[in-house]
Amino acid sequence: MNSNHNPNQSRIRRTVAAVLIVAVLVAAVGVFLVARCLSFDENGAHVIDRYGVLAQEAQQLEGEGNAEPEQPQEEAPVEQPEPEPEEPDSRIVMLAAGAVAEEQDRILELAENGALDTVVVNIKDGEGNLNISVDTREIDEVEYLVDSGADALEETIAALKDAGVHVIGRIYCLHDAQATKYNSDLAIQFERGGTWLDYDNTRWLDPTNDDTVEYLCDIAESAVEVGCDELMLADFTFPPRGHLDRAEFDRYPDDQASVLLDALEEIQHAAGDAAVSLTADSLSDLTDLSANGEEDGIPVGDAGALLEAADRLFVPVNSADEAETLLETVRELSETAVVVPVFRSSDAWLAYDGDAVLDGTADSEGALAAVENRLSGSYDNSDKYSQEDDSDGYDDSDEEE
Repeated sequence: MNSNHNPNQSRIRRTVAAVLIVAVLVAAVGVFLVARCLSFDENGAHVIDRYGVLAQEAQQLEGEGNAEPEQPQEEAPVEQPEPEPEEPDSRIVMLAAGAVAEEQDRILELAENGALDTVVVNIKDGEGNLNISVDTREIDEVEYLVDSGADALEETIAALKDAGVHVIGRIYCLHDAQATKYNSDLAIQFERGGTWLDYDNTRWLDPTNDDTVEYLCDIAESAVEVGCDELMLADFTFPPRGHLDRAEFDRYPDDQASVLLDALEEIQHAAGDAAVSLTADSLSDLTDLSANGEEDGIPVGDAGALLEAADRLFVPVNSADEAETLLETVRELSETAVVVPVFRSSDAWLAYDGDAVLDGTADSEGALAAVENRLSGSYDNSDKYSQEDDSDGYDDSDEEE
């Protein structure tokens, strides 16, 4: 009986011993692993850090703390775009046609030296005479209206254009005593027959007549062909004086502005790429194209639309103060119209800040001398708004020779 019990006890002891050995080994391995993952926080407490990640981060932070702080990089200065240079004021001189041809070399020299950049010359004067040859079918004997110096002027205009001078051809449009002699059908008529006359006994072309507009287009096209870069339309209005209630038009106008606007658009088409500008004889012309016409029952219409359709508006003034008044007057009619004052006083012209015209048709020599003074700087603009001209207005008379 004892012999059977002992083997069983031996097996039990061996089994227990094996279990204890395995348990000890497992515990040893566990202690080893825990020791490798054990870290301490700043208070000395144990923190389990699997695979030592926290310890590595702590060492990295400690190394960064000892390193010198990184200096912030200075941002590269942002380059500001250079402001575009302002366009210099345009200095424009209006000269008699004969003087332009005679003083060609002098004008070219002044332009080369930067004293002037634009010249205005009459293509058709206030009486209806032409200073260049015009190809038209509206007047059979148009050559009788052409001045003898037309060839010389045409050559001068071409030379100025080639030299980079901006050439403006001034065309007196509807006040015309000459063309109506050769084709009276172009003129405003009296209701009871005959050519209509204003208070000065002069004739006017009918702006409602298609043939009148065609004649003006022919002049404009010829002016561009000889080298004009811009056209300045003068007397582009209904007659300011006379009994328009006794006048007969080809088509009775609904209002003045719409008739003139239609004619302007036809002239612009004929002029191609050349600019087409208007003139006004006085400030009052801006607010009522023709008070005479309005009194006789022809409404003015939308004058602002007419101004906006033109490239520029040239208006004679006697002083810089009056030029400022002019700008205010135009702004009331149109915010987009470009206005250029025309001075008869060389002092006011020299002193004015901005694009401006010096009217030298009555004294071309004096005008060119003023331009030369501008080149040399021998003028005083310290009191630019006190320059006055004692003349009584803009001289539309013809000084062409």
